[in-house]
Amino acid sequence: MSRGLYLATFATGAIVGSVVTWCFVKKKYERIAQEEIDSVKEVFAKKEFSSQVKEMTKAGEEVVKGLNDGIRQAAEQAKEKPDLVQYAAMVQKYGGTVGEEKEAPMKEKFPYVISPEEFGEFEDYEKISLTYYSDGVLADENNEVVDDVEDIVGDALDHFGEYEDDSVFVRCDERKCDYEILMDQRTFSEVAENNPRQVEVR
Repeated sequence: MSRGLYLATFATGAIVGSVVTWCFVKKKYERIAQEEIDSVKEVFAKKEFSSQVKEMTKAGEEVVKGLNDGIRQAAEQAKEKPDLVQYAAMVQKYGGTVGEEKEAPMKEKFPYVISPEEFGEFEDYEKISLTYYSDGVLADENNEVVDDVEDIVGDALDHFGEYEDDSVFVRCDERKCDYEILMDQRTFSEVAENNPRQVEVR
């Protein structure tokens, strides 16, 4: 073999060896570089997650603080309000149930029928006795005819027999009056022979 052939073979071997080494080294450093990139990505992901956790924790603390403030405020308001038991008793006394909306404004404005037990329960309400005769006349204690029946006692004359057969009780909050209406089987003309004038009661 000639010396040129040895040199060519040696050069070819060196080139092939360099190429193989270069490929091996390239793969190794690519792997190392990829590991570094993955490691950096993981660190950044952890930092981002950590910041998100901090934000969520802060938001949660604010919600808990808000709830505690609300509970404290509700407790303070509850101290200022009357006891629930007293409120329920008061509502029951006036014929309602707790949580039920009552038509108080209507009752304050117009006369309404009450039970016999409620008649005279308010000391500052005047108690007035009226008589309803069989001929449809309503008169006061002095046998003076009540002109505006509906304005004075509302529709009370339609409620005989609701509580008692011969009496109806009416309250007018606007006038602060409780009316007791007693039924009389006689006619008005039989009872009030010498009473020509007619006046309107309160």
